[in-house]
Amino acid sequence: MFKAIFTNSFGILFSRILGLLRDLMTASFLGANIYTDIFFIAFKLPNLFRRIFAEGAFTQVFLPAFTRSRHKAVFSIHILLVFFLTIMLFTLIVNLFPHAASKAIAVGFDAQTIMMAAPYVAINFFYLPLIFLVTFFSTFLQYKHHFATTAYATALLNIALIGALLLSRGMEEEVIVYYLSYGVVIGGLLQLGVHLVAVYRLHLIPLFAGGVKYYRRKIHSIRRETTKFKQQFFPAVWGNSTAQFSAFLDTWLA
Repeated sequence: MFKAIFTNSFGILFSRILGLLRDLMTASFLGANIYTDIFFIAFKLPNLFRRIFAEGAFTQVFLPAFTRSRHKAVFSIHILLVFFLTIMLFTLIVNLFPHAASKAIAVGFDAQTIMMAAPYVAINFFYLPLIFLVTFFSTFLQYKHHFATTAYATALLNIALIGALLLSRGMEEEVIVYYLSYGVVIGGLLQLGVHLVAVYRLHLIPLFAGGVKYYRRKIHSIRRETTKFKQQFFPAVWGNSTAQFSAFLDTWLA
């Protein structure tokens, strides 16, 4: 237990140090101008949903439900399909209407800033489905009492953003924000990649393969389990979202 606590704590500390370095570099490269605001506008909404759904509510409800399930493989695949397809649909809508999404996020900014932020919002939003997959697979790593991958993977986003800043050094501010936006997506891909490697090494692939194989045959057997999961998930979202929405509204109304 103490090893797990130390691993998580050190991983979070390492990520926070890199986050501080990232912020210092962002301030140095972009300064206090409109492009800094544009990047934080673009990253605000996917980061908000990540904190509400991915990091809190999903894990605390899914892991006990998975442990209790009599058809773990099929139950896992069903939850994966429902959530991933829903998030991808949401991401597609944002990419089809990035200006409307930017307008909803960037309250208080002028029309030109909102228009400039739209393409970056569309790019950054692809981080959300990636981080959901990371959270989904990290739950199975917890089930196997493996915590190191998830603890240290949080630093990969900051590493990707620092790399994006270094590659774009000396370029125009608009180009730097593009590099940062794609750095967010690359950071999500890196996080997903290390989790997939851990899933493979812990021999969890047969579980997902079995879920796919028997999905149609046993989907009706998990109806009660999925209903109970949904009943528990939404109150958990509400409990986890209060502080996040308060912070978001403070920014929104400021």
